[in-house]
Amino acid sequence: MLRSYLLRALVAIAIIGGGIYVIIKDEPAVPTGDINQIQPLPEQDDPDR
Repeated sequence: MLRSYLLRALVAIAIIGGGIYVIIKDEPAVPTGDINQIQPLPEQDDPDR
């Protein structure tokens, strides 16, 4: 019974620790350009093909 609780505790600590590690090490990329600007697609040479 003690071994089961120990294993559950270790798994929980590993999952929580991994989540905290990912959150700390995550460096979100800075958006490039203006995301509010809409530009038309370039014309295609032969759209029926």
